[in-house]
Amino acid sequence: MDALPPDHPRPDREPQMPRAFATGYKAHSGDLMVYGGGVMTLIGVLATVVNGTPVFLLISLVGTAMALYFWPTVDTRRPQLGADVNGIYVARFGILPWDKVADLRFEHHALRTMRLSTLVIVPSVPLADAIVQPDPVPLAERFASRNARLKKGMIHVPLHPLAMPIDDIEARVTALRAAAS
Repeated sequence: MDALPPDHPRPDREPQMPRAFATGYKAHSGDLMVYGGGVMTLIGVLATVVNGTPVFLLISLVGTAMALYFWPTVDTRRPQLGADVNGIYVARFGILPWDKVADLRFEHHALRTMRLSTLVIVPSVPLADAIVQPDPVPLAERFASRNARLKKGMIHVPLHPLAMPIDDIEARVTALRAAAS
């Protein structure tokens, strides 16, 4: 029979470190925009061929630009946000160690029935000095959609398009930062 209550830490077990994580976009989060752009491209090309009017090629150019812009949202394998005890990873920025993060907060908003959350990371030094391992971005992706934005020296990462539940991200980031301190 166990003499310790269930919520009491057991002396024979070491406290567990928070688990590292990495998460990408939700499956099918950008499909509508990418495939819609492809359909617009096809419609523009077909209308040009059928009517013989090159003005319809503008529709195909807009569709192609839209599909290319939103293409990164279809890639669910590439992480957009991650963290471990060493620091936090933000896609297109890189890895920021916890000691170079001055403040970290989660902003929650609601739009009708949708819960929108944003992680705001405030570096303690200029961002170029804070990043220890920059994330290489191919030239084609520099002009495409991105999840994180830099505003007034702070990195804003929307959490609602990511695959991992917002509460889990918040709990893990908070625990990993606390474990690193």
